[in-house]
Amino acid sequence: MKKISIFVLIAIAMSSCSDNASTSDNVSIKATAVSSTGKTSSTSRTAASTVVITDFKVNIGNIKLETDMEDDMHSTDSSYEDVKLVGPFLLDLLDPNKPLSQFITTVDVPNAKYEEIKFNFTKSLVAGDLLGKTFLIKGTINDKPFVVWSSENIELEMDFVDPSKDFAINDNSVALNIKIQLDVLMAKINSLANQGLLLDTDGDGIIEITTGSDDGHSSFGHQIKELLEDETHLDDKD
Repeated sequence: MKKISIFVLIAIAMSSCSDNASTSDNVSIKATAVSSTGKTSSTSRTAASTVVITDFKVNIGNIKLETDMEDDMHSTDSSYEDVKLVGPFLLDLLDPNKPLSQFITTVDVPNAKYEEIKFNFTKSLVAGDLLGKTFLIKGTINDKPFVVWSSENIELEMDFVDPSKDFAINDNSVALNIKIQLDVLMAKINSLANQGLLLDTDGDGIIEITTGSDDGHSSFGHQIKELLEDETHLDDKD
């Protein structure tokens, strides 16, 4: 199977709000979809099947930047709390009509040393195909439409793979990436398709892979949801 790596980068760009010394900096959050092919869809072919992913949407709830417990902020400011960004943030990361870098929000962040980012995928309350879902993947399997989605919340706590690495805001610019590796999800869908396990059992014309009972694919839906959790990582590189 030809493997095509696709990364969805939620780029958190920390930029100084002035040239003067200050006690905080602006945080601008953007979302970027990057494909090794330069396209906004992903295709995986084997002798048995062709899988194409055309849409990937997620609904992110609140985001929290947790301060390192050893940072002076904890001892010098008794009222200090971790930085919280209030969602939801609905991201359509493979929409070809949107810029690759999608603006999400900005927040003022105190100078401090941060060790972890927490956020969750929550059910969208906005009308549209993501309504009631936390994430949605669309595409085709051998030209037949398929969808993968879940209504279950996904909670993620992420720090760097290197446990000794934190990120610090000290009147400086810092860039963080939350990476979701879609090629692993595609490989799983392709494997299931090759085994003839993904069927339109209710005859509505769409292969549904969910964490519910749609088309009888609940176990596969949970497997893909778990892969989404496992393949989301924090990095300080593009």
